[in-house]
Amino acid sequence: MIRLPFLFFARTKITLSAFAWLKVIVLMLAPVALYADERPRLISTDAGVTELIFALGFEDDLIAIDVTSQLPEGFPALPSIGYHRTLSAEGLMSLNPSVVIGSEHIGPPSVVSALTQAEVKFVQLRSAKSSDQLRDNVLTLADALDQKEKGLRLLTTVDAKLAELDRTNLAGERIAFLLSMDDSKLRLAGEGTSGQSFIELMKAQNVADFKNYRNISAESLFEMQPSVIIVAGSDVESAVQSLLDANPVLTHTPAVKQKRIIAVNGATLVAGLSVSAINEAIRLTQALSNSPALVVQANN
Repeated sequence: MIRLPFLFFARTKITLSAFAWLKVIVLMLAPVALYADERPRLISTDAGVTELIFALGFEDDLIAIDVTSQLPEGFPALPSIGYHRTLSAEGLMSLNPSVVIGSEHIGPPSVVSALTQAEVKFVQLRSAKSSDQLRDNVLTLADALDQKEKGLRLLTTVDAKLAELDRTNLAGERIAFLLSMDDSKLRLAGEGTSGQSFIELMKAQNVADFKNYRNISAESLFEMQPSVIIVAGSDVESAVQSLLDANPVLTHTPAVKQKRIIAVNGATLVAGLSVSAINEAIRLTQALSNSPALVVQANN
């Protein structure tokens, strides 16, 4: 006789209909072999995971994504499962996935527990804050999907891009990485952020000496004397000019005086380092190395 984990469900805070619970229980008891002869049905609960799924070539197996994930232009819309920290077990299971992939940020804990006990494969990847972690994630996900060869091929591509970045880097530069959310507020990346990881990828030094992101004044940024300013936002066409219009004191920084202020596509850094972030870093380092006196609007 099979004992159903009713105690576990009774302790969760998720309210489900009897029919919905029946679907969850059936999925939990279904053998993995159920999906053996079918294409995998992937749910991504994290922007970094979605980016990696596309990089590995598994995009046709995606059936749903979270709200932070960005789909390439022209790719068919997919159902949204909501925000990765506040997911619903009922919502996930109702899509009949064979694999659910997320990061350490997936939540709430009750959903993680449900996925762990279910017969659906549950894969968690750490947010990539370094190229080593990105490489590990490539291999881990490819292995979880039984596609080791695809993982190795992507790893070869990633290593080649990292080698190219090593040849053309920004060593010696003092970089300020700003999130372009509100031109009147300067949100500067500190230690432990995606911005910091991006700066380290280019072998440069972060002007910030604090942790996480912090709002600072234009005068404070001026005192830091950055030699390069990176503005990350969604509107790369106007990000630089809008920032300078709202904060004219920045025109006196070394970065702006030498026209080394750069707008980048912030979507490439939503959830840590990615293949797109490496491509963006290569473009920026090449642009600054080849045209040090130009303002660059880099669009991924």
